[in-house]
Amino acid sequence: MSIPARLGKYEILRELGQGAMGIVYEGRDPVIDRRVAIKTLKREQLERSEADEVIARFKREAQAAGRLNHPNVVAIYEYGEEADGTAFIAMEFVQGRELKDLFEADERIALPMVGRIMGQLLSALEHAHRNGVTHRDIKPANIILLADNTVKVADFGVARIDSSNLTQTGTVIGTPSYMSPEQFMGQTVDGRSDLFSAGVVLYQLLTGEKPFTGALTTIMHKVLKEDPTWPSVLNVHVPPRLDAVVRTALAKRPDERFQDAALF
Repeated sequence: MSIPARLGKYEILRELGQGAMGIVYEGRDPVIDRRVAIKTLKREQLERSEADEVIARFKREAQAAGRLNHPNVVAIYEYGEEADGTAFIAMEFVQGRELKDLFEADERIALPMVGRIMGQLLSALEHAHRNGVTHRDIKPANIILLADNTVKVADFGVARIDSSNLTQTGTVIGTPSYMSPEQFMGQTVDGRSDLFSAGVVLYQLLTGEKPFTGALTTIMHKVLKEDPTWPSVLNVHVPPRLDAVVRTALAKRPDERFQDAALF
């Protein structure tokens, strides 16, 4: 498929990857000579009966995430639609490593660095939740580490679109190992669901392992019913007081978790 020369005012430089609903490009804003990442949503790839609703939701979420202004959040600059039905979001172009890549390379992360990563992740979530935006898909692939160890959280507003069909179709869209019990149950999700997912990320930072693994049904059972082996058992360098933090973050019931990211 050929790359478009431009989307809106942006010159398209290259394809960066394929998303769930469209292609992600690197672009350039010629007016201020700024590099951007552009996420697209193609009408032709959507079910005809749902296309209008999904695109409207894509726009709403872009507008909500566009309100966020925080050093640890990938900034959203603009929403646009082309005549051929392609909707797009232009956002901050970020160069760094996804936390997922560090985990896949089996890189051990020292405790002070774990504290820095989590501090920045939770600061981003606190800002988003205060502004009425729930991420809904916090996972290592959406946490980007820059060369100076600044954390950038990606896909605010966009993540929610991918997982929005959960209740309609009964299928789980998202990343099961990081999903909260209420997401599996198809219940209303708020910021405390993001904090559960952040607790899963913390567990993995401390141990190198995910707390809930297996086939989808196994993960779902564990998330809903079982406690994982606590981090200090798997990593002797983890002080037991961090077990208590993880235990609270991963509480099955939202009321028993940290009630906001600042407290976490």
